[in-house]
Amino acid sequence: MIKVKRVNAFTDSIDGGNPAGVLLESPDLSDQQMAKITKQLAVSETAFVFSSYKADYLVRFFTPTMEVDLCGHATIATFYTMGVEGFFQGDKTTKITQETKAGVFPVDIEFTDDKKVNRVMMTQDKTTLKDIYLDISNIADSLNISKNEIDTSLPKQITSTGLFTLPICITTYNKLKSIKPNFEKIKKICIQHNIGSFHLFTFETIEPDSVYHARNFAPVYGVNEDPVTGTANGAVSSYLFKNKIIQKNKMVCEQGDIMGRPGRIFVEINDDKVKVGGKAKIVEEIEIR
Repeated sequence: MIKVKRVNAFTDSIDGGNPAGVLLESPDLSDQQMAKITKQLAVSETAFVFSSYKADYLVRFFTPTMEVDLCGHATIATFYTMGVEGFFQGDKTTKITQETKAGVFPVDIEFTDDKKVNRVMMTQDKTTLKDIYLDISNIADSLNISKNEIDTSLPKQITSTGLFTLPICITTYNKLKSIKPNFEKIKKICIQHNIGSFHLFTFETIEPDSVYHARNFAPVYGVNEDPVTGTANGAVSSYLFKNKIIQKNKMVCEQGDIMGRPGRIFVEINDDKVKVGGKAKIVEEIEIR
């Protein structure tokens, strides 16, 4: 029997954020067993933590069908759980490194004055921006909206801090909320431009201090809509910052409310470094044979 935790990332709520599985100090499991555990947990990814020769920890990420190189929300869930379980001293900020199939990445576990875990921040790859030609009519058609409901004044670029996404600015929150996309058409456009997702956002937000409200569509990865997306929010925030559309280098992005799983993503941009993170909530521990 093994004990696996279900943890919501980018929230401190039982009902919000993006759920991930977390198995600390993993036993010797086969790839098939790790994928099966994720399927039994009914989450998109589970993080399995092992010892590492290259970093402080080796973390492997599995969907119900396959291993993926890196997962942002499962990273936040993992190191929040490790902080709660006493793996670190709990003194202000603990800096560690995690080895993944995508490389070795720094992670900061931030603690409050009373030594409780406040939030986890992970450093992503350097921002890459690429100019592309976009037929706005095709984008609008895939989203089942009028092209007038897309703000075309922003630079037509794809952006990446490890995975390319297409930023699409929607004029109002109500329009963003009402969008019912054609996922097959989105998938076709993503494959055509070699990108992982559409990242829709509007500058109309629920909370006044947030930079934007977002939705993320990634059918090319089998995820029609992701509740809360760490990597894409980091990339799109950096896209807005580097194009001088926003001035603040520390910001909060909203996502998930429209799906009934509200989450808040903290982003910090310093020179070429982009950090993305947030809070987490351990929901339950499950025994699996």
